[in-house]
Amino acid sequence: MPNFITLYLLTLALNSFGQYPFEKYPEINYKKYKDWKVYNTNEKAGKTEFVLTVPKFYDKKDSLSIVLTSFNGKWDSSYITVFKNDKQLQRFFEPMFFYDTNLFEPIMLADINGDKLQDIKLTVSYMGNGTASLNTRVIYLFQHKDKKFTKISFMDKMNDNRPERDFNGDGNYEIITMTLTSYQDHSYWSFNLFNFKNNDLVSTNNKYNYPILIQFLY
Repeated sequence: MPNFITLYLLTLALNSFGQYPFEKYPEINYKKYKDWKVYNTNEKAGKTEFVLTVPKFYDKKDSLSIVLTSFNGKWDSSYITVFKNDKQLQRFFEPMFFYDTNLFEPIMLADINGDKLQDIKLTVSYMGNGTASLNTRVIYLFQHKDKKFTKISFMDKMNDNRPERDFNGDGNYEIITMTLTSYQDHSYWSFNLFNFKNNDLVSTNNKYNYPILIQFLY
């Protein structure tokens, strides 16, 4: 954990220049798709489905469709279904609720882990108040050679998308998370670094002297 001098310098730099330390590294370049279609919104259906199709996703010829399904009255039980053309490949459980007022961010496509396959990122707000308004569900679908995905998701804090950064130029972009933590009677934004390796997120904090703490002043 950074000592007091490190915390002071980080806070001073942020107040002086308005930039986080990781922003000096190259950020990932996404393709974005946001043409969501909404189905089954009537009460009798008991569910709402959001569908988005990316043409020529697989090998520049086969389409990918993502279907997000939420059920009335179940605020922590949704599903993400992946289709290649019209064939269902996978279905993942997701412990949150998708609805038309929080699903306004696009699907973002990029090769996040440097294996030359397009991965998928989606951020969905929890729509809270105060600092809780920053609560966001971050969902990654990392593609494999067999066209299927590994899903990684977690709750983060952000007011807009935080792009991944390549700290060492290896093409496997660092995923940056932010939480609010307490240390010696003060509150700090805590930033941690991860890479996707071996079908999981692996901490790379020790390689780059993270986590970093930046004092929460409001």
